Amino acid sequence: MTLTPEQIITAAAAAIALLLFVFAVDWRYFRDWVAIFLFKCTLDFIWGSAVVSLDLIDYPYRLLPQYYDTSILFELWVFPVLCILYNQVTRTRGLPAIVGYALLYSAGITALEYPLERYTDLIKYLNWTWFTSFYTLTLTFLISRIFIAFYRWGCTRFGDGGYGRPRG
Repeated sequence: MTLTPEQIITAAAAAIALLLFVFAVDWRYFRDWVAIFLFKCTLDFIWGSAVVSLDLIDYPYRLLPQYYDTSILFELWVFPVLCILYNQVTRTRGLPAIVGYALLYSAGITALEYPLERYTDLIKYLNWTWFTSFYTLTLTFLISRIFIAFYRWGCTRFGDGGYGRPRG
């Protein structure tokens, strides 16, 4: 049995995301990362489904093609893990670093996505460009950062004082 480039890339992406998730995530902030992961899965799945439904992008090779038209591996695993890492890196940084890292992460993903679009069947741009990917990725990174700031504020304001400390 010979593996296709799409199968190899899919397996490698899943494995790399798993390794990053296990070894690069700072688990002291578990509550934040679970919230980010679930938020990003929801946001990405809704946004990604709309993008595919509007015939902007197509995923000729994807997991569970009989059930999903979108790339569930990227939207429900790889991108949320990268978003956890982005939020981890920017956790204590100011606005210039938050925006800069969003641009940097988006540039890295776009730099990988563009050749995948050109040379594989993992993704096909229909009415989409690499620049559209770049700015929508940047926007979703920034939205996740706003969400986690709001989440932390809510945990501190209305919860247990934040991370197990009693309010007082």
